[in-house]
Amino acid sequence: MHQHKELNTVKEEKTIGHQSFQRFASYLGKIFSTNLNPLYHLGGITILLFIIACVSGIYIFIFYNINPRHAWDSVEAISDNVFNGWMRSIHRYSSDFLVVFILLHLLHTLITSKFKRLVSWISGVVSFLVVIIIGVTGFILVWDQKAKLMGYLTAQLFSSLPIFDPSIAGAFLMNDLDTVGGFFKVALFGHIVFSLVTVIIIWIHVLRISKPKILPPKKLIYYCLIAIGIVSLAFPIKSDPPAQVSNLPTQTTFDWYYNFGYYLMKLFTVGQNWIILIGSGIILCIIPYILKRKNRAPVHIDLDKCNACNLCSHDCPYEAIDMLIVDGKRKAVLSPDKCVGCTICIGSCDEHAISHTQFPEFNLLVAEKKTDITVFSCSYFPEHQFPEGVDIIEYKVPCLGSVMPKDVQRILDNNSSKVALLGCEDCYYRLGKTWAISRFMRKRAPALSKKFDAARLQLFTLTQYSKEKLLSFAQQAPSADPLKSQMRVNDHEKSKPVVSVLILTLFFALLVPLSSTMVHFFNPEEKTLIVNFKYISSPMEYEHIGSSAKHMQSKIPVVKKRSPVQLKIYATDSQKLLFEKQFEPRGLRQDIAMFIYSQLILKENSVDVELYETAFKDKKYRLNNIQLKKGDGTFVIFKDNKLLETGVGK
Repeated sequence: MHQHKELNTVKEEKTIGHQSFQRFASYLGKIFSTNLNPLYHLGGITILLFIIACVSGIYIFIFYNINPRHAWDSVEAISDNVFNGWMRSIHRYSSDFLVVFILLHLLHTLITSKFKRLVSWISGVVSFLVVIIIGVTGFILVWDQKAKLMGYLTAQLFSSLPIFDPSIAGAFLMNDLDTVGGFFKVALFGHIVFSLVTVIIIWIHVLRISKPKILPPKKLIYYCLIAIGIVSLAFPIKSDPPAQVSNLPTQTTFDWYYNFGYYLMKLFTVGQNWIILIGSGIILCIIPYILKRKNRAPVHIDLDKCNACNLCSHDCPYEAIDMLIVDGKRKAVLSPDKCVGCTICIGSCDEHAISHTQFPEFNLLVAEKKTDITVFSCSYFPEHQFPEGVDIIEYKVPCLGSVMPKDVQRILDNNSSKVALLGCEDCYYRLGKTWAISRFMRKRAPALSKKFDAARLQLFTLTQYSKEKLLSFAQQAPSADPLKSQMRVNDHEKSKPVVSVLILTLFFALLVPLSSTMVHFFNPEEKTLIVNFKYISSPMEYEHIGSSAKHMQSKIPVVKKRSPVQLKIYATDSQKLLFEKQFEPRGLRQDIAMFIYSQLILKENSVDVELYETAFKDKKYRLNNIQLKKGDGTFVIFKDNKLLETGVGK
């Protein structure tokens, strides 16, 4: 008869997200194998893509000309060379896929409720924002129509801040290279420096994690490199027309991975965009507070029993245990704030010096009759059923990594014929499954003794367990040579390299269209008038600085305040007032030059623009009969003490 005894069950929070993710990921595991499953290495692939983007970026920078007048030509020359163009495509696509995998990594963390450490979470959010900045500066360096649009929208966004000049937006549209040339150097500096900053953020992100997966397994690295290389050959990157071709970028390609925030500029006002930007950043940062996840209580270390073997310190996934001198002796000392209660350290300690309030007590005494199987099930393993007619005792443990080989040996000696381990495909605590397999495979201390038949143990991962498999294990005959026997791991262990590369290539290829879609921020059927220039108005008040020392006396009066300026726009035919705005001099004392900037969409065919100083009505400038054109826009500037119409070719 089947007897199922469940002893000292651990009460665990909901684990639906972690279990559901593994079931979904298992479909890829059948092809890649569990160890190479890309869904279990999202963080590592993210860092790999960042490295690929950096290496390819350094290479193509060798051939780049930072002068905005020649930037586009140098990029085109890079693309015209087969190998250099391939490297450019690799740089672009690895950067695009980097954003995708950052978001996938973030989503996985949310679904599985792994956002335990505030520093790791916030540093991850910051890294996403920094990567977006790196991408934006990189796009601007190409100085094509897309770069012009991004520069214009960026200037529009920051023009709402008092320290930024709104006329920079117009400078981008007018191809005023004297103004935006300096910005190129700033963009390049930012592109490089923020890449270095990202390295520091990654270090902070994994700072309190022991043995983090910085990179995916070597084979998966090769799969990713081959897939990106194929996609880059199949879909070479092309630039938009050069920025100097037209004033208004009416037709540009759009990279949604980096430009998604810019599209909001088309839908909302600048103020609303700032609210969205700041609000979304705050929400992302406080998610750990909103969706609180409680860890178990920390473990307890009995220092009197500790023999300073150092295994618990090596095995802890969160560096919560340090070997320190206590009362003149070296002991394992716990940092409670780092401990998440995974109890993996319990499986490391042969002396049973580590305990936990929720850890079950095993029956290790000699039994009158051995049960068929003792089952150790991870607390994150879903509800399961056992086969009928099999005697089973089950212990639910926080993690398989907490099961100590010495306890299993005593159970095999005294209580059960066989032992089954039920756990995750991808350990919730990162290293529990790895350490458990290594210990029972006799590859890591504390290891299973060689006098025991390791074939009497089997591990079943979440998607590989069934009543039928457990029954087959119960009926399995003893090993013919116990010394050469090994524990069987029921998991996806075989990979299909060719199919794996094809799947990654297809996935990357499906992401390509979003990196280059057409958008229309400026309607080619509309007539746009842009008034954009710097103006120094006449002084209204002076301040005389007196001093007893003759050499300290100012010969020229200091301007205390300058006159405001009124801008008016009339319809040429009817002289109807279409627009009116007063501009104030900048500075606390209103004594600094002002920037005149207005962008209007008009229906008229021609307009008159008038500018005058409110304090000095005789200081008046007027430009009549300005012909408005569809599509490319009409610009009015102030030069040589008069208003002028300008644009491409003028």
